[in-house]
Amino acid sequence: MPTGRARDPDYPRSVGVLGHAFLAEPILQRLQRALPTTTHISTYGPDPDILTQLQGLGAKRAASAADLAARSEFVLVLLETLDDLETQLSGPSGLLAGVHSPTNVVFGGISAPDDLRNLTSDLADRTAGLLRIIDAPLTGTQATAAQGELVIAVGTTPALYREALPVLEQLGTCVRVGGVGSAQIANACEQYVIAATAMAVSEAAVIAERAGLDLARVLHTWELSLAGSRVLGAARGKLLNRDFQPDSPAGAALAPLEVAAQQAWRTGTSARLLTNVRELFQLLDRAGLSSQDLAATYQYLTAQHPERREAQG
Repeated sequence: MPTGRARDPDYPRSVGVLGHAFLAEPILQRLQRALPTTTHISTYGPDPDILTQLQGLGAKRAASAADLAARSEFVLVLLETLDDLETQLSGPSGLLAGVHSPTNVVFGGISAPDDLRNLTSDLADRTAGLLRIIDAPLTGTQATAAQGELVIAVGTTPALYREALPVLEQLGTCVRVGGVGSAQIANACEQYVIAATAMAVSEAAVIAERAGLDLARVLHTWELSLAGSRVLGAARGKLLNRDFQPDSPAGAALAPLEVAAQQAWRTGTSARLLTNVRELFQLLDRAGLSSQDLAATYQYLTAQHPERREAQG
């Protein structure tokens, strides 16, 4: 599958950002810096306080989802779920009311693949083909989003992929993985790998520390070995400093893990590790740690069986 870099970018005259998900601010900042000044950027979302904050970054403030669609050739949806998008579609102020010309809508949230496919088909029928959905879940850290270093799986036709590249490539490296819905599966499996790695790092760190080892030295040996990874590098400082402010919140893994589990069942795959990873992240959510960083798994584990912390090494 081709990766994305448009050879001769045909930038849209106007881009709209709908929604206030975790990456909304750094993505908007990135677009403001990376797109040409001739591309007008507007934003709208349900939270007026965040809307005012994003407006302060230089984007024009749309009055409604319909207003955003009317002034945008390209709409980037930064809502967390498909249900969130559907609440913004209908009615006189909904997105559909503002679609009067061909409009590419990139869905950057998380959805069951079939649900997104069904909505894509329905919206094409309702708008006589004017509104085209592009599947491109946007996940990563705020730092990688701000630097334009996301890795984006894209699900759409080759023609729409080429149309979306001039905007999406400003956010990172793009790879078309198939049609609508395929990017949801690719991203869910990616997030599963990241979540499982973060969980393993936290569990192993607790084991080593409770056995009396110097965690900083242990983490350094991991970084020098095959265990070294970007996930480990991101977790190292957080584990040593007990700083779990989110670069990527643990709760953001829940929806992709659910999509991965659905696909495992659908494909007849006995994914036992996936079941364990989902259960742990559900426990993190119930423990009120879902807004903390993925490395907060360490916090949860160290609270279990505290009497064993001074185990003899």
